[in-house]
Amino acid sequence: METLIQEPSKEELTKKGFTNRIKVAEGQTKASLLAYGFTNHNPNVLYFVRMVADNISFNLSLDVNTLEVKDIDVLDERFLQTYDYQQMILDDEYGKFQLTVYHNVNELLQTFQNDGIITGFEKGMYI
Repeated sequence: METLIQEPSKEELTKKGFTNRIKVAEGQTKASLLAYGFTNHNPNVLYFVRMVADNISFNLSLDVNTLEVKDIDVLDERFLQTYDYQQMILDDEYGKFQLTVYHNVNELLQTFQNDGIITGFEKGMYI
């Protein structure tokens, strides 16, 4: 069976449990990120949200001053909690829906990287 997600090492994860490998690309600014589609409703955070499946959202939060990644999360909007499709795939307990989320998140992150918004993304990495 094909390996879809690489199991992360402890060194690759932040205290919150998401990858520390994804960074905002050099040269990006608050203004450029706002123009790209991030919002700033909370004055301390630049925030990007995109639906990646039915009731499942991808969320990226950046510190407005440092542009460091504060949080990367995939949320189940019905239950207002993390949707851990990655662990389901790692545990080999997944179906078509989890694969849709996986592919859509990977596609979104690849687009961010291709557009020069982030660096450090690799398809199949644990985010």
